[in-house]
Amino acid sequence: MRTRTWLMTTGALVLALSGSAGAAAAGGGGPVVTKGSETFTFADEFILDLCGIETDTTLTEQWTHKQFSDGSETLHVVRTFVSVDPRLPIEKGAATSFIAADGSRRVVGKPFQLIWPHGGATVVDAGWVLFDPDGNLVEMRGPHPFLSSDPADLYCP
Repeated sequence: MRTRTWLMTTGALVLALSGSAGAAAAGGGGPVVTKGSETFTFADEFILDLCGIETDTTLTEQWTHKQFSDGSETLHVVRTFVSVDPRLPIEKGAATSFIAADGSRRVVGKPFQLIWPHGGATVVDAGWVLFDPDGNLVEMRGPHPFLSSDPADLYCP
């Protein structure tokens, strides 16, 4: 299933941040903290493939990455996708990944929420999800309607 939820984008972000912070974190003391934010607009291939609608979408995200001397990390990400097409929902998410030194990862929060522009139903995926070091799903708790739904039913007008 194709998705652009925060779980997909944070893996690349953690790898990029880990490379720059690793040497400093090994020195001891408190965690190495990296914060950032960005906003950019792109041709939304996800919506085109899913709904057949050509649109540009603006992604705004803020993150805080902490790398600890034991090799563990946390990554908190808040992001919003807003399409220029008013028929499409706004996608929001806010969650924290706790990454153990062995690479296993627990994601906690509300990584997925769809808000319809004209007051329709809101779809929320919340709780926590546990992945093993290879990225395989081990356990999850909380409502996760995205995993049991056809994404086209959730996104497409």
